Amino acid sequence: MSKRSEDVALLKRMARELVETWSSTWNSKDTSAASQFYSNAPDLVFFDLGPTHLGWEQYRQSIERSFDTIEKLDLTLNDDLRLVVGDGMALTTATGHISYRMKNNENFESDIRFTGVWENKGGRWRLIHDHWSRSR
Repeated sequence: MSKRSEDVALLKRMARELVETWSSTWNSKDTSAASQFYSNAPDLVFFDLGPTHLGWEQYRQSIERSFDTIEKLDLTLNDDLRLVVGDGMALTTATGHISYRMKNNENFESDIRFTGVWENKGGRWRLIHDHWSRSR
């Protein structure tokens, strides 16, 4: 298997693990497992269904604040995950579904889109940008 094929297989697995980890992170209220997927550079931009976040630390803090209002969250990816892999960089895109229950018992469901930009430093792939949005 070529190095590129190995990277594609690894990144597909990591993108799916990322989504599974986000679901368990919301339900366990612990962001430490999700941290393994993200670069710690403070100037990176991350978009989720809420505000823009500058750096993983700010993103993590925002997520932890939302634990006060969200009781349970489920996040899944569809089978349309695509990858473009270059020298030390990769792009993943996929659609999926999010559902969550607020602590006030309100429920929310939406189809979503996910884009992740990954960088390989020292043999480790880490997200340097991700963007989660609702499908229209």
